[in-house]
Amino acid sequence: MITKTLALLLTLAVARPCASQTPQTRLWDASISGDTTALAGALKDGARIDSLDRRTSQNGRRALNWAAINNRAGAIRFLLAHGALIEATNLTGFTALHHAAEYGSVDAARVLLAAGADPKHTNMEGVTPLARARQEGHLDVAELLEAAERGVRPKN
Repeated sequence: MITKTLALLLTLAVARPCASQTPQTRLWDASISGDTTALAGALKDGARIDSLDRRTSQNGRRALNWAAINNRAGAIRFLLAHGALIEATNLTGFTALHHAAEYGSVDAARVLLAAGADPKHTNMEGVTPLARARQEGHLDVAELLEAAERGVRPKN
């Protein structure tokens, strides 16, 4: 738990925009903060929506993963509407839904499932988002994922 708290604090420190940032780093940081205006600006300035951010994790995070980790439902909707691939993975096979499950991001999980994210997608170790939510004790996310595995998707 301390490691996740430290990771989130590090994430917030990185998420502060500054004038010297590239469009790509602005996209990732806007995904972390949920700033859809900044997301639009970064895309307009040439950021690639599905590029892999390895600044704080060797496994990488895509913009959609960052938005899911930080429970940014509006940013998830924006990214999906602008072409983010819902099943894109990081280097260990985690999708945005895996990250929502891992961090207990209920709103993010709801939006991803309503948009068609596959609740049965396994990472490189064969772990589903549901298994990840259970491992972390996020029972509210686990309930959503259990329903989705039975074919019941939340409304967006």
